[in-house]
Amino acid sequence: MEIKICGLTKKEEAAYLNENNVNYAGFVFFEKSKRNVTLEKAKEIAGHLSKDIKKVAVLVSPDAALIKTLQEADIFDVFQIHKALTLEVLEAARIPVWYAFNIADPAQIEEKQHFLQELPGELSKKIEALVVDGAEYGSGKTFDWSKQIAQTEELFSNRRFVLAGGLNADNVEQGIGIFHPDVVDVSSGVEGEAGKDEEKVRAFVLAARAKV
Repeated sequence: MEIKICGLTKKEEAAYLNENNVNYAGFVFFEKSKRNVTLEKAKEIAGHLSKDIKKVAVLVSPDAALIKTLQEADIFDVFQIHKALTLEVLEAARIPVWYAFNIADPAQIEEKQHFLQELPGELSKKIEALVVDGAEYGSGKTFDWSKQIAQTEELFSNRRFVLAGGLNADNVEQGIGIFHPDVVDVSSGVEGEAGKDEEKVRAFVLAARAKV
């Protein structure tokens, strides 16, 4: 099971990911988020991460200019995009894109499924994975897992499935058992009073990989 720890804000947190052989590290570029970081801070933290850990830039309705700026930094392996995703952004992207949405919202599912179906082939290929999140990114709340299984099977047939939204060490095994995702993505569920908590990261990783 691949694991993404999202919302790193301190260089000390990089050690927690390295020690637990995490697959992805997420950096949030969204001013309204308490986990928002500058590009300079992201570079600093990324410099302490193992080379095997892929760096994910988490964005909310970005424009093509931001995509180009982050690419020029040459530290990111993936763009994770919430809310609006435009053709201009996809055209600018030179690394894989993870497209996020709330599967509990039928209107959003229909809208984004239509968007994906209408994409030109070359742009469609850039969307490597779909991220199923809670109603609000970073809220720490799950969506209603019990009613959405059939929809995910259809929607994820040709892309990787990233399960997010309210995961923690106590429920990640259940989520994996229901959805069989390729990646589990956690942020709030491994936080303490001042950022990521070393013991919570370890407990989450052990629980996620117990299902393998």
